[in-house]
Amino acid sequence: MRRRLIALSAVSLLLFGTAACGDDGESPESSSSGAEIDGLSVEGAVGEELTVDMEAPLDGEGTKTEVLETGEGNPLKLNESALLHLYIGNATSGKDAISTYDQGVPIQVTASEDQLFKAVLDNIVDQPRGSRVAVTAPVKDVWGEQGAPQLNLKASDTALFVADIVSVQPAEVIEGPEGESVDPTSDAPTVEEKDGQVTGLDWSTAPKKAPKKLTVIPLVEGEGPEATAESMVTFDYYGAVYGEDKPFDESYSREPTPFGVGVKGLIPAWDKVIPGLKRGSRVLIIAPPEDAYGDQEQPNIPAGSTLTFVVDVLGVDE
Repeated sequence: MRRRLIALSAVSLLLFGTAACGDDGESPESSSSGAEIDGLSVEGAVGEELTVDMEAPLDGEGTKTEVLETGEGNPLKLNESALLHLYIGNATSGKDAISTYDQGVPIQVTASEDQLFKAVLDNIVDQPRGSRVAVTAPVKDVWGEQGAPQLNLKASDTALFVADIVSVQPAEVIEGPEGESVDPTSDAPTVEEKDGQVTGLDWSTAPKKAPKKLTVIPLVEGEGPEATAESMVTFDYYGAVYGEDKPFDESYSREPTPFGVGVKGLIPAWDKVIPGLKRGSRVLIIAPPEDAYGDQEQPNIPAGSTLTFVVDVLGVDE
């Protein structure tokens, strides 16, 4: 499922778009690992809120790391997807710079150097879901000699990062739907399969006119862990404009993909329907324009289209 074509938030641009500008590809040498950062106090539940109090200036010698809270979930792995809340502050002045908590939802990233500051990446990889990690690093080691003026961070300052690992890529991914099959309603399109892979939709039993409301038709009721909002879920999917024989997108011909649900990275229909489904489930989703792309034209999708999806929930972060 291609992600919604929405404008990148200021948080996305500042956290990721500037990371490559000043980073020379070398990891700043850490002067401490897991030790307490003197003068730093962080409050709030991981994934829910974050309040930072600094007795500035914090020590700016080298890169320092403190694991503020250790989670109990699966670890974040290098080059895998995750949902993170991220905060940046000026550890020299004690002022806040920017935080994903201000926009209300975490950001989906890949744990790689092209999407995260290396000083942050090196210290959150292998940490379990539910962890909160603080990192201080010289601004010049992160952004270069130009600093980050858009964040009011000079090259001579020290930056403070706080990363909350909200959800990680599911560790267990099954090959196809597993559970109790459900007979679909008589007026629903029929799913066509070959060798266990969805290949199309038969519209002969479906109404000519698409429903005006979001419609969810269970086909298999899974028995695994349940997906929740603000979690990573791995899917296979087939998507077609209502009544069309050819898909505009599908994943059965390639590897299933992990997505964050409930974080405004998918069309509204998916964010509404996927939370509550269990691993192993298959559902048919008919999404009217307001729950799809609205009046925005997309590749192979005319503006104002009602979309139909077959979705297999294959992995749930637990």
